[in-house]
Amino acid sequence: MGMEVRSFKVYGFKIEVHAGGRRVWPPSFKRFINDKMDSGELSVGEVMKTCNVSQSLVYEWRGDVRRAGRTKTKVREERLFSEVVIQEDPIEPEVPTEIVLRNDQLEISLPASYPVSDLVSVIQALS
Repeated sequence: MGMEVRSFKVYGFKIEVHAGGRRVWPPSFKRFINDKMDSGELSVGEVMKTCNVSQSLVYEWRGDVRRAGRTKTKVREERLFSEVVIQEDPIEPEVPTEIVLRNDQLEISLPASYPVSDLVSVIQALS
């Protein structure tokens, strides 16, 4: 003899009730409740009364939705590097005449006397 599964509807969602009375709240239902509470259409009290659940369970649903959202939308970071090459004059090898900034798409040549504070801004703009 198999386990009997009953169900009921709340807010248009089918909620299964397993043997022993355990209700199974689907993730789509939890997202719906979370969205309605965020928009102010439902309060925690209304959800508690309609679903016959505790306040802590409603807040647990919110946590479930937020945790699920974090795992789905991972942000991939990529580090970007720029190469800085100081071109030296062949006549006076110890005195740079030009600063060359390169990345994978662009090359910029600046005089060696270019102000360092402005050079930092240019490098950041390339990144």
